[in-house]
Amino acid sequence: MKPAPFAWHRPRTVDEALELLARHGEDAKLLAGGQSLVPLMNLRMVKPTALIDLNAVPELAGVRRGERGLTIGAMTRQAALLADDTVARHAPLIAKALRHVGHVQTRSRGTIGGSLAHADPAAELPLVMVALNAVITAKSVRGTRDIRAREFFRDVLTTALAADELILAIHVAAAPAGARTSFREYARRHGDFAIAAAAAQRQPDGGGIAAAVGGVAAAPHLCASMSGIDAGPVDRAHLDALARREVEAIEPLSDHQAAGEYRRRLGALALAEALEEVLQ
Repeated sequence: MKPAPFAWHRPRTVDEALELLARHGEDAKLLAGGQSLVPLMNLRMVKPTALIDLNAVPELAGVRRGERGLTIGAMTRQAALLADDTVARHAPLIAKALRHVGHVQTRSRGTIGGSLAHADPAAELPLVMVALNAVITAKSVRGTRDIRAREFFRDVLTTALAADELILAIHVAAAPAGARTSFREYARRHGDFAIAAAAAQRQPDGGGIAAAVGGVAAAPHLCASMSGIDAGPVDRAHLDALARREVEAIEPLSDHQAAGEYRRRLGALALAEALEEVLQ
């Protein structure tokens, strides 16, 4: 199939893109990598009357380290992130998750901002941002605001972004020296959408563990019962029980890929494995 007719706009600056968004409102869609949007348009599940192409806005791409930790431009390609030494050193959990994101071809076009804005429950990058307590900076003609990733993902394909906002950048605290990270995923094939996944980061010297489960519910699930488990030796049986208790609080999705209870079981397994790895 082919998409419904639309007007194509190619702004050169963020301000120009925002003016177009404000003018067209909910009838407009932002085009980043197009890996999710274009198939939906071809199937006519999405019918924007205006497509705002961000690929000619250079200020939206790039990685830098500063006062807010790592700042990643929304239009930074997933392949560029995977190849970036700064990301590998200071945000290793992002680098680990990216190896599970699609394939080489899709990562060469897909962007971090596009993945977050699309908010697919099975996507890896939203899960990692929730685990790392990242901050997402959004902008409209009305102004700029910061949104915690833990408050950003609302439901399936639904975020806290307003119709006239775009993501400028994502801010992630740099992992301290000695931090341990793990990303575990279960999918039918490598590169497929996750049936269930888990991300964990353990701070050094008893600084605690942050963990989240994805693919199971409508949005990434932040694990609340991680405090104190890194205080001493913990055996796998204990971690399995803790993970099962954690996912019991999740209302799982059921679809053609997997039944809800199966997603729960795989989510618990992925979480226990991630915790075991960071605790070794």
